[in-house]
Amino acid sequence: MPEISLFDAIHAQRAIRRFKPDPVPQAVIERVLNAAIRAPSGSNNQPWSFVIVKDKETKKRIAEWYLGVWENVYTKQAGRASGQVASSAEYLSYHLAETPVLIFPCYRGETGKLSPSQAGSIYPAAQNIMLAALALGLGTVITTFHLHHEEKVKALLGIPDDVQTACLIPMGYPAEGEHFGGSRRKPIQELTHYDHWGQMSPA
Repeated sequence: MPEISLFDAIHAQRAIRRFKPDPVPQAVIERVLNAAIRAPSGSNNQPWSFVIVKDKETKKRIAEWYLGVWENVYTKQAGRASGQVASSAEYLSYHLAETPVLIFPCYRGETGKLSPSQAGSIYPAAQNIMLAALALGLGTVITTFHLHHEEKVKALLGIPDDVQTACLIPMGYPAEGEHFGGSRRKPIQELTHYDHWGQMSPA
């Protein structure tokens, strides 16, 4: 897949949860991570680290915890996604161990919910990962199910006490039938307010 422009990548991005078993070359992973570290961060602190998981047994253990959250927590929540999104999320829950690469963007900070400043310094890096991956023909999705077992995941991966995982990004080449683009979005006219709330058109 030839590399594409930034705006093409933005408009083509969508959650991909079904992957081919093909391995992702190390050089490609490093290109994706080099895009991640170009993201902005508060005071240019660059608080991030990235744990890349390709080991089959490690992925299998994480997948067991992840599936447990799907079966025992998510499926019991009111207002959860349905239809195609739910089917795709369910597939990932049962096949996470088969995903070629699991990326854990991490940040230094106290245990618990991310503060706005912490979120603002790690999630742009996660978005860069996803856009760079798409530009290289790789599918991704951002998920946080593993946070229900954060301490177990950290212990398994040897992550220090003062480092937290912000999210999990499964990454691989899209399986047959998966495609980029086409995700539904509300028109900007319904979402944009000019100068004050409720003014839906520019003066």
